[in-house]
Amino acid sequence: MTYVVYGLKQTRITLYDADGVTAKYRITFQKEMREGLTLSYKPEGVSHQLGSAANWATPRTHRGFRAHLDIKWDYGLESSVETWNGTAWDPPVSTLTAEALSLVFTWAFEAPCVVEPHLDKGYAFHAQPDPGRSLDLSDVKGVAHKDLGLTLIQIDVGPIPVWSTL
Repeated sequence: MTYVVYGLKQTRITLYDADGVTAKYRITFQKEMREGLTLSYKPEGVSHQLGSAANWATPRTHRGFRAHLDIKWDYGLESSVETWNGTAWDPPVSTLTAEALSLVFTWAFEAPCVVEPHLDKGYAFHAQPDPGRSLDLSDVKGVAHKDLGLTLIQIDVGPIPVWSTL
């Protein structure tokens, strides 16, 4: 049996203004729980049926893969947010993970964000939140948010990275 560990550090997301160029915030999320991060690659393409009855074939035009990143936390404790001041990033400020998630939902629907699934690997992609999922906040006796999650979908298709070179 083979296990591939492709990263051990937190996830970082860089958010942009509506123009998609000017950086606004850089969020470093708290480390997800064990087995709390899933990075999947869904094939993109089109199938065409040729012929009819017994003489048919279905060729597929493959266009690449689209990354889907799912992150889950048992409890939303503390993440950090850096603000772009026009020349450099301000020092990180600690914030609740639920507040950081609301920043992602607020800004990433306006312009795609840059997602780095693990900071110890040189891999990043442009993504937006899944429009079919909502930001659900539930708490434990008003003390902490629980069962937080985020799903991001890559906006462009491409090859699956070679993890051994990252």
